[in-house]
Amino acid sequence: MSIERFVKTLPELQEIAQKLKVLAQKRKNGIIRYQQTVFDSCFIDRGRINLNRCGLITSYNSEDLDERIFSSIHGEELFPFNIPEFEEWRKREEIPFVFTHKGYALPTGTIEEYRPIPNNYEQWDEDFRLFTQEYKNERITRDFGVKQQIIVNSRGGILILSRPLFALYYRQGYSPNMVTRSLGAYVSTNEEIDRLPNLIRYLSDPTPGGRIRNAPTFTDAFAQLHQISHRIVYPDLKSAGMANHLTHDVIMLCGVPVHEIFGHQFEEPILPLQVGQQSLFPVGKNVQNSKIVLSDDPRLRIEGLEALGSFHYDAYGRPTRKKVHIQNSEVKEHLGSEYVDLKNLDTFLGIKQSDSLGNARQGSEGFFPQPRMSCTVLEGQEIEDISWDGKLLMVPSQGYVLDGNFFKLLSNECYKMGANGQPQRVCALEGSRAIYDAMIGMHILPGISYHIGSCSKPCVLEEGNESEITVSIFTNHQLWENLTLRSV
Repeated sequence: MSIERFVKTLPELQEIAQKLKVLAQKRKNGIIRYQQTVFDSCFIDRGRINLNRCGLITSYNSEDLDERIFSSIHGEELFPFNIPEFEEWRKREEIPFVFTHKGYALPTGTIEEYRPIPNNYEQWDEDFRLFTQEYKNERITRDFGVKQQIIVNSRGGILILSRPLFALYYRQGYSPNMVTRSLGAYVSTNEEIDRLPNLIRYLSDPTPGGRIRNAPTFTDAFAQLHQISHRIVYPDLKSAGMANHLTHDVIMLCGVPVHEIFGHQFEEPILPLQVGQQSLFPVGKNVQNSKIVLSDDPRLRIEGLEALGSFHYDAYGRPTRKKVHIQNSEVKEHLGSEYVDLKNLDTFLGIKQSDSLGNARQGSEGFFPQPRMSCTVLEGQEIEDISWDGKLLMVPSQGYVLDGNFFKLLSNECYKMGANGQPQRVCALEGSRAIYDAMIGMHILPGISYHIGSCSKPCVLEEGNESEITVSIFTNHQLWENLTLRSV
């Protein structure tokens, strides 16, 4: 296995951590981080396997919580012998900041989680090659990687992590009618790799009886998906018999809109807010829907596997826990980190101070940590008697807030249940509505989908850059009432 040559052993990580600890303790209240991810990746199309052995992503950064100075560099691998050179390089990139620190002391003690590396992650590559040889407009990307992190601080705290991961991405066609699916998990044994096909049962599936979800293998599931999705039956809403209605009820078969439209609302602000800016979901607000439970779970497990996007310790070495955003119709908890806009917190969230910690994330680029989502979870009281007949089904790929009160979502993949009880593909659609109204009119349906991806957000310090993190979305199906739709 060529990837193992580039994965640092536990003794190697420990040696680096001890040297960084000495540097950190020169400050009164400082933290130093190094992370690297080694990838063995391949994309497969038209019967060809294109391998990219041992891709490497790295970042090294330092944060002084008292002096309010942050610096980060990336692109080169750190070793004990080149730490002095990295320090000289880093010092040239120092940026001052003015964020308000919450005042909590950094963690102490040593935590080490070093996972073994499975060696059977290539077992489906040949199946994927044969599949794409027959289905020539599909592409499958298989990623295997090992993410390694060192976090040390001036109080003596040391965190060392090494976690292998597996991710699978399926793509059919091109925009605006592209069809995609994704799944993955952190995996530490060959047996966990073997159990990855269990995640097929959480793929978004518009078919009655769940032909995609019940498929025994990845390629069988993709073949079932191709069968219903490769041809557009209705090129516009009018041909689907829905042109005379301005709004439509839509069944969402994945949770991307929940993550993008609602989830981001619960990330606490670090940057000073504009005067009068208010959150749509201040603590204690009644959202007028007691049937839904929305949360962020950084320790989510699915079928016994750790979801991608999960993490047990944040960028400051603090342990993570599940945060419930909405329950019993009331806004409960937000995602927080070391800093907050205390001056405007009362106006924005309706609270005087925040003790929310443990949600700081950086992403692979090593940008300044800020509160970010991990695994968005939507569940609640299910409605069993909703018929799919005649309704629009969506597997949305995008969602965003327009001006703080309204949203748009884009679904490249849409269906209408035909008279024969089979899904018939509709053109790409864009939907919009007021955010409050959408939440009030949301119903939880049976069926759960799992989706992995990356989530980008503007950096709070490095102007003009986007911070990208891995996230998961694990949600019940939902019925959204009265979406305004238009063909894309």
